[in-house]
Amino acid sequence: MIRRQMALLLVVFMVVGLAASGAAAEGLKVGVVDLQKAMALSEAGQKAKAVFQKKVDRVQKDLKAKQDELALLKDELDRQSSLLSDEARMEKQSSYQVGLKDFKRRYEDAQEELRREDAKLSEKILKELQVVIDDYGEKEHYDLILEKTQSGLLHRNMDLDITSKIILLYDESKKGK
Repeated sequence: MIRRQMALLLVVFMVVGLAASGAAAEGLKVGVVDLQKAMALSEAGQKAKAVFQKKVDRVQKDLKAKQDELALLKDELDRQSSLLSDEARMEKQSSYQVGLKDFKRRYEDAQEELRREDAKLSEKILKELQVVIDDYGEKEHYDLILEKTQSGLLHRNMDLDITSKIILLYDESKKGK
């Protein structure tokens, strides 16, 4: 939250500083990019999403198999509870508890692994998008290009939105690679 406020203040000071100088105010060229949209609609973003989804599906399948195994063990324990000796029942309960702890640990590990993988894929695309945005900003003589969701931007003229152009340029830059 504080980071967002600091970024907003920085943007405000930059805009006010540029507006204060009469010459800069006349030629101030501002663009807005929705990076979330660019990541979601670009070819690289869609490929990354598909790769990530395959990994999510595989992890869910593995966790579901372990969960089903635990459910069978629990059902067996419940059905046989009255037929088992105290020692055998305690052994099955202990086995179930160990399996449950293992499942919880696997689940948490999988969540963390998926979170890291998502961050890694997103970071790679964002770095590549930043290069495209910088090049586009230089080529088209933009004074300022803001990110739609992180800049504290509350209103904009839709003509300032260059997201579609950035997606096109990013996709083109990836075709040669």
